[in-house]
Amino acid sequence: MNSKNRTVFITGAGGFIGANLTRSLIKNDYNVYILSHTTNLSWRLKNISNLITVHIGDITSFKSLEQALQKTKPDYIIHLATYGAYHYQTDLKKIIKVNIEGTKNLLEASRNISYKCFINTGSSSEYGRKDKPMKENDFCDPVSYYGLTKLATTHLCKVFAQINDKPIVTLRLFSAYGPFEEPTRFIPTVARSIILKKTINLTPENQRHDFIYTDDVSNAYLHALQKGLKIKGKTLNIGTGKEYTNDEIIQKLFKVTNKKTRVKKGAYTKRTWDSSHWVADISYAKKMLEWKPAYTIDKGLHTAYSWFEENIKFYK
Repeated sequence: MNSKNRTVFITGAGGFIGANLTRSLIKNDYNVYILSHTTNLSWRLKNISNLITVHIGDITSFKSLEQALQKTKPDYIIHLATYGAYHYQTDLKKIIKVNIEGTKNLLEASRNISYKCFINTGSSSEYGRKDKPMKENDFCDPVSYYGLTKLATTHLCKVFAQINDKPIVTLRLFSAYGPFEEPTRFIPTVARSIILKKTINLTPENQRHDFIYTDDVSNAYLHALQKGLKIKGKTLNIGTGKEYTNDEIIQKLFKVTNKKTRVKKGAYTKRTWDSSHWVADISYAKKMLEWKPAYTIDKGLHTAYSWFEENIKFYK
């Protein structure tokens, strides 16, 4: 495909998932345009600033979105901008404004753009607690404001796609990890503790997650971009189909790094949305995207740890 027909417009490119996906898109010869609040780019993007085009704007401003999209006229749109995923993002008004109103703005601003695919980014938080692998047609019962608003945007995108005959799909991500991850999240925190020989503080119970390495997430997006109308209105789980406790992840990191540090169980407070069972059923995504994860948990953790060790300056 001619590179002129491979223009991607991304919101949230300065975040963890966005930074990794932006690099994958560049490697695959896409022309990448990003929406940014400021010319002072995220630390995650500074070393590739010469490879992307930046449009200054805000997901909560319809006018700035419309102007950026009219200038870009992208072939593809990827929506990653979000708020409320981290424990310190508790402002309900902002969670609603960014997640719901922001998504509405992007859909409306791009209504007249003849894009080939629009990918909305969902979250496994939309499901709430389940006692079996989560399927896309399960009843969703979120237990956080973040999960609630992400569920609303998933439905908004689905209905918008149907009414306007638009190739919009939602990828519902499970627990992604890897380079450029938010320093306060679990795996970077454990990796930093091992590198700096600090105590790892754990929650008192055995919380489980479906951890998926970021390269596998990026690969799922690349597959989705090529499907377009074939997956219009669909919601697809992006995970591994395997779950691990926090304790198991720590032990695996000890194994792949051949290093250890002290673990203090019960020293970290359990979050309200933590669960002893949290895993994706990815059979539908495998079928619809012709995609599957390539990284085992050991390979992913080893690769991620090596990156954290090399880039510890960002995590001190």
